[in-house]
Amino acid sequence: MQVPLLNALRTFTVSAQRLNFTKAAEDLLVSPSAVSHQVKVLEEYLGCKLFLRKNRSLELTDKGQFLFDRLQRPFYEINQALSELRMPHGKSRINLSLRPFVSSMWFTGQLGDFWLKHPDIEINLLHRLQAPDFFRDNINFAIVWGKQGDWPQLQTLRIIPGNLTPVCAPSYLKMHGKIESAADLNQHVLIHEENQLCWEQWLRKAAGQELTAKKGFHIDDTNVRMNAVLNGQGVMLGCPALLKPMLEKQEIVQLFDVYLDEYAYFLAYPKEANISSQEQEFIDWVASIAIR
Repeated sequence: MQVPLLNALRTFTVSAQRLNFTKAAEDLLVSPSAVSHQVKVLEEYLGCKLFLRKNRSLELTDKGQFLFDRLQRPFYEINQALSELRMPHGKSRINLSLRPFVSSMWFTGQLGDFWLKHPDIEINLLHRLQAPDFFRDNINFAIVWGKQGDWPQLQTLRIIPGNLTPVCAPSYLKMHGKIESAADLNQHVLIHEENQLCWEQWLRKAAGQELTAKKGFHIDDTNVRMNAVLNGQGVMLGCPALLKPMLEKQEIVQLFDVYLDEYAYFLAYPKEANISSQEQEFIDWVASIAIR
């Protein structure tokens, strides 16, 4: 069976994922002009436009979206087949994307149990802050952070409750004084994630107040946020289930018993994925170590 313009189809798929020829070129290790040329060849072959080209971005046309929806799974399955054939007979590899913090504070500590029970399955951890792209990066599973329903295209399993609540180091309280009420936090240094949404939600829930704190900064990596907290630089929203060892050692202090309990960590994978028996074993194992 002949598949015409296979390279152009792959180039189109990556471009549709990125919606940017320059970023697609970086993924494909070619020049942006080469990406643009391949897309143009494909558009001429099909006799239709696949992208609407704007000043600094791309947008899929209806036909482009149709083609992209049909191509994602075949390329994913090709990558899976090649990956399986490269493994020794009887073994399999699972690529798992997750944030560095949940990996260092919880997941990697559990792997000894998995390897003992499943020596024929190799786990490849991919640490990143960005949302996973299962098809482009050949990822089988991801541990993602958010709310139930945030990923309608994914199958999800809740594995760690978020229960976000303010924490800080004893040294911060020693320097700035005891924090008597939730409303007092607006007078302190608040350490934010990529945005201020969680702090806004927590203050509204705990104190019925809007976020007005003038002192604070943003850090996208939770490991770095935690280091800032341990150094007495401010107050962050943390997940008690992951921070339990630090709380027990009194390296950090939980300030209140008010939680944003709609957030959690989830194991996620594409709904259309054909789950192998070994992948199902991995899902079952993750479910067995989930924190309830």
